[in-house]
Amino acid sequence: MKRTFLTLATMIVAATAQAGPYPSFSDPAHRVLPSQINAWATSVANYSPAPGVGAGFSNPNNTLGANNGSITSLGDLSSEQISQGVLPGSITVAFDQAIVDRSGADFAVFENASTFFTDPVVFAELAYVEVSSNGTDFVRFPSVSLNAEADLTTPFGRDFAGVDTTNIRNLAGVHPAGFGTPFDLAELADLPEVTSGLVDLASIGFVRLVDIPGNGAYTDSLGNPIFDTWLSTGSGGLDLDAVGAINIVPEPATIGLALLGMLAVGARRAFGKRA
Repeated sequence: MKRTFLTLATMIVAATAQAGPYPSFSDPAHRVLPSQINAWATSVANYSPAPGVGAGFSNPNNTLGANNGSITSLGDLSSEQISQGVLPGSITVAFDQAIVDRSGADFAVFENASTFFTDPVVFAELAYVEVSSNGTDFVRFPSVSLNAEADLTTPFGRDFAGVDTTNIRNLAGVHPAGFGTPFDLAELADLPEVTSGLVDLASIGFVRLVDIPGNGAYTDSLGNPIFDTWLSTGSGGLDLDAVGAINIVPEPATIGLALLGMLAVGARRAFGKRA
């Protein structure tokens, strides 16, 4: 749980982290504003939180529509729960208008990482990101997390650790409230789920977030252990605010209007030539 009782004086205590190979959360070129979103998630296909999510943070409908600060938490797992095989929390949201792979970022995940530390370090609760075109077959974004346990900034203890966002790629949860973490579907083009036809990058209708308990038991795509703020309780694990699509498949009515417009322009040109 984010410690809202911390005073301003204690929140500005920080440590300077060694910059990694990826952009910081503060880089304007690598974050998404709500104004860039063309469609927001419209329904929840599945919500399976880990045990112990507080009642005030367990309404999955908080994730629908535009980001507004209302969150749904996925919950965190203790070492004992991990060893017992308890599954991390997850949520799958769906879109009325499908997301499509075009140039640049295609959608963004809005969380509420906190900037209690010095840039590029944030209080972060991370999650894997997966997409699907049919709601059954999902493909996960290849992720990288280069932070080691010894690199964490912990002036308030392990359960209030800060992580260096320049060491993280393709994981949700690195941007503070009001900013979205971008994801580009083109990065999935060569993965088996896509090349086999199970997932169609021209028609993504579902985005799934799977929480990462950040004690190092879960790994990135390269096999590196992933560390984040752990163990968090109450509003533990990833706190999802919203998922927004940047590139979308136009609705049929929109396509029809565009075609009518093109036909009208063509007719005017043809009439002008006859005249």
